[in-house]
Amino acid sequence: MTLKKMEKGWSIATRCSEERLRRVHGWDEEQLEDAVRRGLVLLETVCVFVHGCIKLPVEFWKILHFEYGIVVYPSALTECMAPSGLGTSQTFAEIYSSHIVMLWERDSECPPRCPFEFLTEPLPLYEQ
Repeated sequence: MTLKKMEKGWSIATRCSEERLRRVHGWDEEQLEDAVRRGLVLLETVCVFVHGCIKLPVEFWKILHFEYGIVVYPSALTECMAPSGLGTSQTFAEIYSSHIVMLWERDSECPPRCPFEFLTEPLPLYEQ
């Protein structure tokens, strides 16, 4: 799978994550915007990607940890998750809460950048 396809899938998963969080928690637009800024939608989207068994480059996991404080433990990729309430009453982040964690919430007015933006940035030029 190419980075372009992964990035497109990410944007679709992000929209689905926003809708799921809005529906499950009963959030209005302002609460959803706050969740986006704090990185909670990003965390939900990461969990959706893991649940969907999307194979991602190693650098992606490093970016999640370094830029967003999100750690995906190997158990998230190896243990079978049987979410009984996932259809209506639970989020993916709740299902994976002991396997995928956010070490800190963002404190910013700007929404987080898409992790794929970091992967597609050109490397800095070498200067002597």
